[in-house]
Amino acid sequence: MKAYTHLVFDIDGTLLNTEMAVLHSLQWALQQHGIVQSVEQLRFALGIPGKDALIRFQLNNPDQVLREWDAKFTEFLQEITIFEGVVPLLQALRARGIHLGVVTSKTQVELAQDFDAMGLTDYFDIIVTADDTVQHKPDAEPMLNYLKRSGAKAAETIYIGDADYDLQCALRAGCDCALAQWGRTDLPATAPTWILHQVSDVWKLPGLKSGDADR
Repeated sequence: MKAYTHLVFDIDGTLLNTEMAVLHSLQWALQQHGIVQSVEQLRFALGIPGKDALIRFQLNNPDQVLREWDAKFTEFLQEITIFEGVVPLLQALRARGIHLGVVTSKTQVELAQDFDAMGLTDYFDIIVTADDTVQHKPDAEPMLNYLKRSGAKAAETIYIGDADYDLQCALRAGCDCALAQWGRTDLPATAPTWILHQVSDVWKLPGLKSGDADR
């Protein structure tokens, strides 16, 4: 019977609710260069590396815009929250001896701005950032990087995320994937292995006991 021993999480939209901070700071950065976009028009940028998002625009100096975006992002940190139930979940999973990892499109600098600052880093054994791979989600390389570093088998590893890119990255690496639906209201185009409606549904995954969610 299948049992997951490695749970790997996305950050934005899965562990942290960073949506408005990301979009508002991007919106501001683009406006400084004469590009006016609504928040809804910029939603495509969620869950992908910042430099990949900026490729969509005709920018003469995308590196500068990325730096301005990163700098402005820090002014919106008050809009970032940890999804309710995430910290108790991580504490209980670690107590059970489950291996925890992160695969994110954030760079190390971006990771420090919110994830590290929120005190979540110590819950995870391995964190794969955009700086660790040449190819990024939805390519398989980030998950393959995690598998190599952790020594985990694909069959015992599941990636939990809220975006198509997360699901595709996992599936291309031969891993199962779970949709963190608490981070989005619609269904992605990619079919996940599992759908988790709320944080506590993680305990329904194979190999985990639902009763532990009440501890």
